Amino acid sequence: MIFRQAKLQDITQIMEIISLGIESLKKQGSPQWQDGYGPTQEQIEQDIENGAAYVLVTEKVIAYAALIAGIDPVYTAITEGTWCTSQDYVSIHRVVVDSRLTGNGLAQQLLNDLIITSQQMGFNDIRIDTHPVNTGMQKVIQKAGFTYRGKVNFPIPYGNRWAYQYFIDSKRRTLL
Repeated sequence: MIFRQAKLQDITQIMEIISLGIESLKKQGSPQWQDGYGPTQEQIEQDIENGAAYVLVTEKVIAYAALIAGIDPVYTAITEGTWCTSQDYVSIHRVVVDSRLTGNGLAQQLLNDLIITSQQMGFNDIRIDTHPVNTGMQKVIQKAGFTYRGKVNFPIPYGNRWAYQYFIDSKRRTLL
């Protein structure tokens, strides 16, 4: 299995696993990514053009996520909690694993690779969110070392999300 930046020629396979992910969330009763509010081909193309798109690949793309540096306006309005730092950070968005392969630790591998990549980029602060009913993703996020920090709300239907942070205090070399 290879972790690498996504390429434009990966788009068809990425969109296929996103479609499967949308269907899987629907079967779980989650409103996340439903009714046309899931990742679009245009967003994925933009992620690739910006160098923010990453994939896990075997013979084909089996997982996708975007790693976006800079201030996320949604994250500035955190409620019922706070971020543990206000330094520069990266956000992980649009995480999807081929639903035919769930239960194989692929989401965990993807997050671990994204954490390492973030640190190689010079970031000790990494943020991610998921819908409150997406308990599978919550477990993966927490197992990767992220800590629940509060709630954020995207300006879309059912945009409420639980926000998590992975922060390494570089002076003490400890995970907060």
